[in-house]
Amino acid sequence: MPTCGRPYHALGPAIQSITRVTPWHLPRASSRPSSSRFSSTLSHIPSLLNAVPESSPQAYLRERKFNDLKNSLLRGDSPSRVWTDYSDLLNVMGFEKLPVEVHQQVLRKCTYPSSEHRVGVGKRLAAGKSPSVRHIHEGRFQTIIRNIRTSNGRPALDDYHFILEQFAAIGYDIGVMHVYKELKQAGIKPEPKTFSLCLQAITYRMTLPLSKNKTESRSEQGRQMMHDLVREMRNLRITFTSTNLDLTIRILKETLDMETFEELMKWGYGIDLSTPDCPPLEFLGSQNIKSDLGLQTPATRIPTQQPFSTAALNTTIDILGRIGNVSKLVQAFEVLTQPLPRAKDHTFSSFDDDDDFGVTNPPCSTWIPPHATPNTTSYIMLIRHLCWAGHATLARHYAREAIYWDRQKDRVTKTKINSRCDEIPAPRISVNRGTLLPILGLSNRMKNLTLTRWLLRKLPGVLKLKRYNLEYYTKYREKVEKRQAREQARAEVKERKTVRKNQQLRPSSGSSTVETSADDTRSDTTANSPEDNPPISLIERSRRNRPHETDIFELDVDSLPPLPSPSSKEPVKLLDINLHIRVLERDIAELEEFSKHVEYVLSRNTQRVKESLGRRVWEDKDIYLADEDTRRSVSREEWVKRVGFSHEKPKDPPRRPSTKIPARFFQSNQVKKTEAPQSVLGHLVSTQR
Repeated sequence: MPTCGRPYHALGPAIQSITRVTPWHLPRASSRPSSSRFSSTLSHIPSLLNAVPESSPQAYLRERKFNDLKNSLLRGDSPSRVWTDYSDLLNVMGFEKLPVEVHQQVLRKCTYPSSEHRVGVGKRLAAGKSPSVRHIHEGRFQTIIRNIRTSNGRPALDDYHFILEQFAAIGYDIGVMHVYKELKQAGIKPEPKTFSLCLQAITYRMTLPLSKNKTESRSEQGRQMMHDLVREMRNLRITFTSTNLDLTIRILKETLDMETFEELMKWGYGIDLSTPDCPPLEFLGSQNIKSDLGLQTPATRIPTQQPFSTAALNTTIDILGRIGNVSKLVQAFEVLTQPLPRAKDHTFSSFDDDDDFGVTNPPCSTWIPPHATPNTTSYIMLIRHLCWAGHATLARHYAREAIYWDRQKDRVTKTKINSRCDEIPAPRISVNRGTLLPILGLSNRMKNLTLTRWLLRKLPGVLKLKRYNLEYYTKYREKVEKRQAREQARAEVKERKTVRKNQQLRPSSGSSTVETSADDTRSDTTANSPEDNPPISLIERSRRNRPHETDIFELDVDSLPPLPSPSSKEPVKLLDINLHIRVLERDIAELEEFSKHVEYVLSRNTQRVKESLGRRVWEDKDIYLADEDTRRSVSREEWVKRVGFSHEKPKDPPRRPSTKIPARFFQSNQVKKTEAPQSVLGHLVSTQR
C-alpha cells in the first residue's frame, strides 16, 4: 500500500496561511449545514473586525470581503465563487483570526456535491476516457485543513468524513488512506462511518475499468488497503456494521484474501473457520492469570456481532468456493447449517487425558453458535463450486441431499395445508435446473458416463414429484378461490341486510343510501380483488437486487452497529400460492428440456468412448473390461458384438439439387480459350513442365 510520511494538509500547493491568536472550541457540525447555521455563525464575525478603526481603508476592505463571502455562502453560489471570496478574505485579514466554523462552511461549499462528481465519472466513462485519478478540488481541502490547524484549531471528525465522502464518490482510494492516516495522527478516534467511507472508495475503484497491466497491481493494492482497515477495526474494537460487512465482502470477492476473510468472520459473526463449532480463541482470553489457571470464572468479552443469516451463509459458501478450499467449504456448510446442540460445553486440548499439565478451559456460557437455514441458492452454489473443483462424489451427495430436503419440505407444507393453518411458511428448498446443471457439466468434462447415467435416473423422479405438486397446489388454489367467493357473497348479503335494517329505522333516508352503500361495498371488494393486485412475476423478482448486489452508494454509511440480540431470527416468508404454482410450471418446463439434453449428451459421449476404444482395438492394443476387471486385447469380431455395432450400411443422405454449370458453358469457354493468347501464368506452368 502506498504510504506518505507528510501530513495530508501539507501535500497540496501552499497559499498564504493566517496565524490565529486564540484557539476556538469546535462543536460537532453536520456535513450539510443549513443557511440558518451560516447566518448565526457569520453574525459573530463583525465583532472581530473592531481591532482596526472603522474609518481606516483596511477595515472597510475587510468588511467588504467578509460580506462577499457571507453572501456567497448564503446564496449558494458556485464553488469557484466561494473559493475566490474565501481567498480574498484571507489575504485581506492578514494576521487576524477567523473562526473555525467559517473554514468548515467553506470546506463544504468549495466543491460540488458528491452526487455530481459521480455523474462526472459516468460521463467520462461513457465518452471512452479513463476515470480521473485525483479529486479536482483536493488542493482546496488541503488548504482549508491547514488553515484550521494554523489558527490553533482542530478539524472535526465530520470534516474528515466530508472529505472521505468526496473521495469515495470518484474512487480515490489512495487519497482516502492518506486522510485516514492524518486522522489517526491527529488523535481523532474513527467511527464505523469512517471505515465505511474508506471501504466504499476502495470498492468503487475496483469497479472502474483499468488497463490489463494495471488490473493485478490494483487488485493487490486494494487487498492490502482492505486488510489494513479490517485490522484497524479489530485493534480499535470497532463493531462491524452491515454496511462495512457488505463492502468488505464485495472486495473479498475480487481479491480472494483468505486471511482477511477469516478475520472478518471472527469479528463480524463470531465464527472461526478453523473450528466453526467453537468460539474463537480471541473471545476466551481473560487477561487474568487466576482465570487462566481456573481459580476464578473468566469474564469473557464477546463483541457485538451481526446476525448470521441465510444470505451470509450463501456469501460464505461463495467466497470459500472461489478461493478453492473445498475442505473448509464442506466443513463450514455442515457446521453452520447443523450446529451441535451443546457445542459450547465441549472443549478440546492437545494434551493427553492423564496429563496433569494445565486446566481445562471453562465453557463460554454467553456464546451461541451461529447458524442459518440453507435454501435453494445455498445448494446451487455448493454443488457448483464442488463441480468446479472436480469432486464428483461430493457433488452427487449434496444433489441427493437437496432432493431429499425438497421432498421433506413439501410434505411439511402439505401437512400444514391439510390442517388449515393460518400462516403457512413457503418452502425454502426446491430442486431445479440450476441444481443439477453443474453435475452435467462435470460429467461431460470428465467423460464420466456413470455420473451422467445417475443424473438421468434421478430426473424422472424429480419431474414426477413436480407434476404431482403442480396438480395438488392448483386444486388447492381452486378450493381457496371458491371459499373466498362464498365468504365474499355472505359478506355482501350481510351488508345488504344491515343497510335495509338501518333504512327501516330511518325512513327519511331515501333509496339512494342503499344504492350508495352497496356501490361502496362493491368498489371495496373490487379494489381488493386478486386480479387488481397480482403477485409479483418471476421476471420482476429476478430483476430485484440480491444480497451484495445493490449500488455501492445506496448503502447507509450512517448505520449503527446491531444491538446484542442472539435470539433474533430471520423473518419467515409465507406461502404465495400463485407464485409457487408459477415456479413449479417454470421448473417443470426447464427440467423436461434439461432431461432431453442429458439424454443427448449421454448418447454422444457413449459414442465417442466407443470410437476411441474401437481405434485401440483396430490397432491391436489392449483395453480395460469392467466385467472381467482386467486389461486384455480384444478381437474385432468380439468388440463389434460387445458394443452392438450394426453391420448394415447406413443409408446415404438425400442429395442436394445439382448446382453444376451446364456443359455448353464449358464448350464455349474452351473455344474462346483456344483462340485467346496464352496467359503469363500458363506460360510459366508450361515452362516448368
